[in-house]
Amino acid sequence: MIEFAWGTATDVGQVRQNNQDQMLTAPPVFVVADGMGGHNGGEVASAIAVDEMAKAQGVASVDDLIDAVQMANREIVDRSKIEPELRGMGTTLVALVGMMVGDRQRIGVANVGDSRLYRATDEELVQLTEDHTLVETLVRDGRLTAEEALTHPQRNIVTRALGIDEKVLVDTWELAPVPGDRFVLCSDGLFDELREPEILEILQREEDPSDAALELVRGAVQAGGRDNVTALVVDVTAADSVDDEIPDDRIVSIHKAVPDSVLRLDPPPETGPNDPHPDEILVDRTIEKPPFVTWRLGLFVAAVLLVLGVLLSSVVAYARSAYFVGIDGEEVVIYRGRPDGVLWFDPTVEEQVVLTVSELDPEDLPDVIEGVEFDELDDARDYAAALTERSLIDDP
Repeated sequence: MIEFAWGTATDVGQVRQNNQDQMLTAPPVFVVADGMGGHNGGEVASAIAVDEMAKAQGVASVDDLIDAVQMANREIVDRSKIEPELRGMGTTLVALVGMMVGDRQRIGVANVGDSRLYRATDEELVQLTEDHTLVETLVRDGRLTAEEALTHPQRNIVTRALGIDEKVLVDTWELAPVPGDRFVLCSDGLFDELREPEILEILQREEDPSDAALELVRGAVQAGGRDNVTALVVDVTAADSVDDEIPDDRIVSIHKAVPDSVLRLDPPPETGPNDPHPDEILVDRTIEKPPFVTWRLGLFVAAVLLVLGVLLSSVVAYARSAYFVGIDGEEVVIYRGRPDGVLWFDPTVEEQVVLTVSELDPEDLPDVIEGVEFDELDDARDYAAALTERSLIDDP
């Protein structure tokens, strides 16, 4: 089996009141989870995630690893249904797991959200995982530069998290283990404060993984500590390889999740470049025309569609005719819609408020959690401004 040495460190930071980060060191399973949600919801979600991932012993493929993450997601969703006060809780997750795939030792990596896994080399720090965030999507689309993303006001809005839906999209990587390799699993509180050259310098300077983790967290807190900070440094100390050749980047395969399938970016040798991969799900969306349609049937269908259209328009008008001040993760925002949604029309974020949950006046917190509703956007803005003013008065 692969042998590891590791070190951990975590800190609440200089702004937050509680630490919603959780980590797991249960060799060969290592996990960092960054919780999100009002009250103690984030702590609960991240704790459930690491508890479930601790059961991922003896995984034999990245598919097994994905199943473990899906089980953690299901537990979080089920818990939020049982305890309404935890509704909306979620967590990011990044995991590193040693596994045997046939006769080959492998390292499996799974990622959901914006917690990251890096591999440190002698020359650079390589981000292996891909952030599932709004800003990263804009960067990939060419609408933001990487530098602009570092300071973008919406850089912490995640597009994937455990606990939001019944199934979660999971990206995975399969790596070849090499003794001497060093990996870092961390929450966004680390890389939001320290740039990659600073992280690499600490990892190169501190040989012991425990010392390296402590210095990483200490540096991030001293640099601002605006969020919880967690670092888990994992060194590969021993591994037996039967591979003829190990890739320089250690990546044997990448599995990117998309709706209804997992696209493997390394098609097997027996498939050609234009052949569909067997793991891809191909859906025939052609619709055969009915052999015979009478004018009476057509008239009836048109009448039904007209009625349904009127009803739908009424529902949409009602669902979108209000605004409320509520919570999105750790941020106070103005939503358009109804606090609990109407049918399948969920509220959407209309505007950001420069105010976090931890900064709210304690007397305002219960109302904002429930959602304070208004008929006009200007009224919601006035209320948000009042919240901000009260938070400044109470700020020591």
